[in-house]
Amino acid sequence: MRALFFLNAFAGGGAERVCLNLAGQLHRMGIESDFITIYDAKTDYDVPDYIYEFCLGVNADATFIKTLKCIFKGRHEMNRFISGKRYLLVTAHLQPSGFAAFLTRVGKKCLYVVHTSQHLEEKYDSCIFYRAGIRLFFRGKKVITVSKGLREELICECKVLPENVTVIYNPGDVQTAQDITEQVSPHKKPYILFMGRLEEEKDPLMALELFYRGKFYDKYNLVYLGQGSLEERVRKRIAEYHLEKSVYLSGFQKNPERWMKQASLLLSCSKWEGMPMNLIEALLCGTPIVAADCPYGVNEILTDEMKRYLIQPEKDFEKSIAVISSALSSYPKITEKYYRKFDGILITQKYLKVWEAVFNQKGR
Repeated sequence: MRALFFLNAFAGGGAERVCLNLAGQLHRMGIESDFITIYDAKTDYDVPDYIYEFCLGVNADATFIKTLKCIFKGRHEMNRFISGKRYLLVTAHLQPSGFAAFLTRVGKKCLYVVHTSQHLEEKYDSCIFYRAGIRLFFRGKKVITVSKGLREELICECKVLPENVTVIYNPGDVQTAQDITEQVSPHKKPYILFMGRLEEEKDPLMALELFYRGKFYDKYNLVYLGQGSLEERVRKRIAEYHLEKSVYLSGFQKNPERWMKQASLLLSCSKWEGMPMNLIEALLCGTPIVAADCPYGVNEILTDEMKRYLIQPEKDFEKSIAVISSALSSYPKITEKYYRKFDGILITQKYLKVWEAVFNQKGR
């Protein structure tokens, strides 16, 4: 028996890491994974040999409409790849891979996983038909959201039926995080870590502003792990603040756990999220976290006494600096109660159980 994933590409994003974590856990259970990917894009992650990939080979720079046309033309090839195989789990992650799944013979036996907010996408506000399109696409489908906030958004704003939406959190690799015993830091000086794409929604410039105005450069460096369209703006701002010896852009890292493990603090300034993997991974590594209290998912990770490390830098900048300072000086012990719900074994089993309950019992 096998599992099937529909994914845009193995780019360096959170959804991609989720799929690789799920495939890794399935492999430990004796279940191999097939992947149908859309774009012929650079592979940022190491793809293990127990994953079998069929790629449609769409140019990574193709427009959305051209991508959909290529997917429609490639539906027969996708079906040939699927043909003759028995799957005990089929999931589609992100668009347009969800559209690809819908066109195949397994489209009616697929869990469609929503990783990010629909409301905060630019197209949501610019196109009056977007909400209607989301509602139409998800009609009659089983939808998985990676946070409770995303579920409420789909139900309240996109009018998806509540009974069709189930929340399953993103899986963390507990074993990998706990197996890291390397004592040598990847960076010479104590550092605050920013991990994520250098894009507007992650707000890397806000992280730099907090670091600079809080004068954290006196004791710490700021290390960015990630790449994106804002990299040059970040570099320019670093130069303006004369922080070239305090701020480092280390690019995308395939295995960021050792950076997490040795960081003094993970700082997240996102404007919106779904269920951020960097926060989950920081919990597993026992790394203190300060994060912007944005929609969605963040306040489902930082719970109980860790709620006080949720900040709103755009509303109260000075208070946000004070919270960062407090977290650096003293932080609650990160125990299993905070990360148990993200355990990869439990999450993988939940996916399998939901798929079995929805599709096999209905005799589809």
